[in-house]
Amino acid sequence: MPLAAHPLADRRVNLAWALCSLLPAIFLFCLFTLTLLSAPEHDDFCFADLYARHGFAQTISIDYHSLSGRVVALFLSQLPPAISAAANISLLSAYSLTLAASAGLFLLGSAVAIVRAWPRAGLPQLTFLTLAFASTVVSAAPSLRELLYWLAGLTCYVPPALLAILILGECTRALDTETEFSWPLTIGMALGGLVAAMCNEFTSFWLLLILAASLLARHQLGQPRQIAHHGLIAGAVAIGFVVVVSASGNSTRMEQLPNAGHLLPSLFNGFRDSLIGLGLFFREPAIVVSLVAAGAIALVEPEPARPASANGKMLALGIIAVCLACCYFEYFAHRYATGFRLVERAQNEALILLLFGLMLSVRLLVRAYRAQLRECVSASRARGLIGPVALPTGLGLLMIASLGLSSTASLLRKQWQDLTPYWQESIARHILLTTSPEPVLTIPRHKWTPSLLMTSDVTADAGRLPNDCIARYYHKSAIYAADAPH
Repeated sequence: MPLAAHPLADRRVNLAWALCSLLPAIFLFCLFTLTLLSAPEHDDFCFADLYARHGFAQTISIDYHSLSGRVVALFLSQLPPAISAAANISLLSAYSLTLAASAGLFLLGSAVAIVRAWPRAGLPQLTFLTLAFASTVVSAAPSLRELLYWLAGLTCYVPPALLAILILGECTRALDTETEFSWPLTIGMALGGLVAAMCNEFTSFWLLLILAASLLARHQLGQPRQIAHHGLIAGAVAIGFVVVVSASGNSTRMEQLPNAGHLLPSLFNGFRDSLIGLGLFFREPAIVVSLVAAGAIALVEPEPARPASANGKMLALGIIAVCLACCYFEYFAHRYATGFRLVERAQNEALILLLFGLMLSVRLLVRAYRAQLRECVSASRARGLIGPVALPTGLGLLMIASLGLSSTASLLRKQWQDLTPYWQESIARHILLTTSPEPVLTIPRHKWTPSLLMTSDVTADAGRLPNDCIARYYHKSAIYAADAPH
């Protein structure tokens, strides 16, 4: 039977795809469920205290002038205290619900990006690709805690990452299918670009580079350039960038970083750091499996009604170049702005963009050489491996092995027994702070300290983070660690 004529809609085939999607779905479900064990930390209490005293707008204004111009992150970080006040539930419950919702939105955004980028794939294949992409991200994340379990860390990087891959996917889809942006789509991309640009200082550069590459590719391929559409999106991104960098809080932070602002060392160290990050990226087995899955599904996709574009190879190479340039700029910009290597929570954003871009590129390359690849596979002993049942079975087994060997799975195995006791201690601390009438409290430190869910604890210094913000939120004069002298 020709490879292109496999009965993908057969019940047996659908069952095989459903089974191969089961493990990444279980993997994600377990990790997403752990959001219910998360508890607010240092910055979370600062946002909660400011919201309780000033509300959304005034809190954003205070932080904008004293801390950061990341307006979207400043807004999202206030959701737990807002939910707590509106629903009359504890901050811990509101915090867990917010993180659970953010995990669901991460999966939804991934699904939309995959569905738009694979227009010829069937629902079983799209389901597997979505779950493979999302589970690969969480399995290879440089900091899983700041991807899923710490709101102040994820708000700056996860939303812009999802918006960036959606815009990259739409630009690629339009070039590949030789279609134009509609005005509703353009307005949606402009609004998404505005939001993404106001999450941090470098995503705006990513989006402007993607848009510039889209315009250049349209010019080279003889397609309508749609300058007005690209210009509207770029203008919205530029506005977001200006909002972020104009914040007076940025200069306050820069003054506290004496190693910042050195151009030439930052250029070199950013390149070195990005190479190290790239090595760590390909060291994760799930990355390779996701790329194999993208190529294999592209190989067995049904042929389109009209011949595929002959520009797939050029588009694939362009996507790789743009994604690598974006990741390098992120490493360089952080070096220049702080003097230090890119923090892990920002590396999460680079991981999402690079993985999605590489999966797109693999699909385009395989499709460009699909006839030759099918002939080679048909003539080899590997033909059975891409059968309608064998293919999902093989991909499922590879995904099982790669997720089991991932750094996240290793960390989860080490800390699994610490997670529930940590949550119980967090509840006990919340009850103590809520019910005690004493204005000055000593609080036991956490005995269980899983790095998956926490990085810091109360200290002996009542005037510094996190003690000061915790005390203000719970209306105490001061709090101290019980086992620390003060």
